[in-house]
Amino acid sequence: MLTRFVVRFLFLVASASAFTSPPTASVTKDALTRRYLQQTVEAAITEAQQICASEGAGSEACRVAWDIVEELEAADSHKNTVSSPANTSPDFAVLMDGFDILCAKIDGKMEQLKATSSKFHELGASDPALGLEDLYERAEEMQKALAHVQRSLRQ
Repeated sequence: MLTRFVVRFLFLVASASAFTSPPTASVTKDALTRRYLQQTVEAAITEAQQICASEGAGSEACRVAWDIVEELEAADSHKNTVSSPANTSPDFAVLMDGFDILCAKIDGKMEQLKATSSKFHELGASDPALGLEDLYERAEEMQKALAHVQRSLRQ
């Protein structure tokens, strides 16, 4: 099972690498590359969520899936900071790269938290005093807030 995820990871990274272009590439090709990387990251996130839901939030497969997401987001982040004329400061680019990696890790942890909260609920821990439903909702809020900040910083 883990081998399948490693193969997918290598395929996704190779795909992302194949579509990265030097800064002198045409605008159309650059825009297509960014869109392709974004779609690849979105697909990897969806797959990671599915894997964690089926294999368990603490499983090796779940960790590998989120590692794949991190790598793809880092490639996407690098592509965006290299080609964005508005954010040409090297300090800003380094800070954004670090922030993107941090956001990817937090997003993965929030998915694990949501999966764990759901599992507790499935196993009968449904007392509202425990706050598990609140935990799930707050994890979703954190994911949305981070995604909003990332988008805002890119504009």
